[in-house]
Amino acid sequence: MGVITAGEAVKSPTAAGLRAGFIVKLNAACLAFFLFAYMALLLHPKYSSLLDRSAASLVRCTFRDSCPSSNQLLSRKLGGGVAANKMAVAERIVNAGRAPTMFDDLRGRLRMGLINIDRAELLPLGVEGDAVRVEFDRVSDVFQWSDLFPEWIDEEEEDSVPTCPELPMPDLARYSDDDLMDVVVASLPCNRSAPAGWNRDVFRLQVHLAAAQVAARRGRRDAEGRVRVALRSECGQPMMDLFRCDEAVGREGHWWMYRVHVHRLEEKLRLPVGSCNLALPLWGSGAGIHEVLNVSEVAGSSSAGSAGGGRREAYATVLHSSDTYLCGAIVLAQSIRRAGSTRDLILLHDHTVSKPALRALSAAGWTPRKIKRIRNPRAARGTYNEYNYSKFRLWQLTEYDRVVFVDADILVLRNLDALFGFPQLAAVGNDGSLFNSGIMVIEPSTCTFDALIRNRRAIRSYNGGDQGFLNEVFVWWHRLPRRVNYLKNFWANTTGERALKERLFRADDPPEVWSIHYLGMKPWTCYRDYDCNWNVADQRVYASDEAHARWWQVYDQMGEVMRGPCRLSERRKVEIAWNRHVAEEIGYADQHWKINITDPRKWE
Repeated sequence: MGVITAGEAVKSPTAAGLRAGFIVKLNAACLAFFLFAYMALLLHPKYSSLLDRSAASLVRCTFRDSCPSSNQLLSRKLGGGVAANKMAVAERIVNAGRAPTMFDDLRGRLRMGLINIDRAELLPLGVEGDAVRVEFDRVSDVFQWSDLFPEWIDEEEEDSVPTCPELPMPDLARYSDDDLMDVVVASLPCNRSAPAGWNRDVFRLQVHLAAAQVAARRGRRDAEGRVRVALRSECGQPMMDLFRCDEAVGREGHWWMYRVHVHRLEEKLRLPVGSCNLALPLWGSGAGIHEVLNVSEVAGSSSAGSAGGGRREAYATVLHSSDTYLCGAIVLAQSIRRAGSTRDLILLHDHTVSKPALRALSAAGWTPRKIKRIRNPRAARGTYNEYNYSKFRLWQLTEYDRVVFVDADILVLRNLDALFGFPQLAAVGNDGSLFNSGIMVIEPSTCTFDALIRNRRAIRSYNGGDQGFLNEVFVWWHRLPRRVNYLKNFWANTTGERALKERLFRADDPPEVWSIHYLGMKPWTCYRDYDCNWNVADQRVYASDEAHARWWQVYDQMGEVMRGPCRLSERRKVEIAWNRHVAEEIGYADQHWKINITDPRKWE
């Protein structure tokens, strides 16, 4: 039972071999047949087209009729070449997922301007129409961001006239005024290895500007004066400096669709390509260093603002967390009014500002608005910087088209209304490629505010404050003359520097600087008799009796209600006395430590 005989053992292998041979021959015959059929289909044009139609039907099935027909696939041309050689690119996009629905309203025969993108890359989106490749020379890799945004330029034109490098732009003369584009489509570069970061990549800026130029000058405008622009950005949001988020009408994946106001783009395109030149010219032709800009023409070309219709405009400042800057804000409002502005004055404040303080602020000219503080997630608890992201609330002032923010430690000497004629974000340079946020022109927008809040954890501020954060968001800023926001410091510590700056601080008919930004210890934390920065070793670079006296001139003209919040605490009086003692021990030659105190606040 179960035993194999010797005869069966000999017979069995022969039968198995016959069966195996038959199977091999059958497989070989089938393989030969299929090879012959495949070669026939491949070489015969008639049957080859069937293969193409089958492949196209797979694409249509995948995208549920969002892709073009096979005939359209084969007939698309780009610059005279058949688009079929681009199908590998299109297939990669197909495999990435379904087409964005934001392109649905672009169905039909459209004329598209393509910037830094091939026609084949749009095939899976199902967008039909004529494609015009907008050609321009790519900017040289030699150019760095610092070439467009240098730390310093010769604003006074003492030795040379500032100029900017030229970024190649499309030659729009090749397209007639009647040859308008229904939509401008651009792919924004994403160079994560760029020396200054992907958001400060010169080529990325060039593509932004090229798209803006084509849209503004060759885009087909709708009844509201808007042009459609579609941007692909894999690194993050397109530059809000050029394409405002409140003009976005759709976003899916890496694609953003905008309906852009042409007049906004034109306004931006008139500005220098970077901070390599002034957005606001300081000097007339042939003017010397002692001449002062006559801004009447610039101011008149901006808008009537709050004074008479047109754009709605306001000055604003922010107080939060303590009463440290309360007195400064009161004097700031008075200085704006004394300079001749009638624009609205909006003060954003948190719960720490008392009712008596609010009465003083209102008397000074501010319209107070209570806000909820915004915490800086990277700041240490208990520090002033902990809630300095409260400044983002400025973008919620959407009843105004433009707002000029002014820090509370600034004294305005000349009317700054001309700044309302400049778009977001205009400011004075700080260091490197960065701007100083002490005075800046912004355009309130709910979606911009939302973007700031959404990214407050992701973006790292170089200085831990709002200035560093905003510099990462608004990289394409526009340089105002440093005399608009003149910093009170003497970094060079030379006799020539001090003589020039003290003269500028002293000049009064008219003033030669538009404002003074008080760095170091603030005037209201000192006695009126001298600048107390003189008596502290690491603050002496900020000391100026001339600038100090200018601030107190405005204070002297204020009423008692406004002066109330400027009293010195007993603790502060002790600190001043101690600093005088230390300065005397050191023996500073300027001898500010021995000046007699006459400020009545010493005895209040």
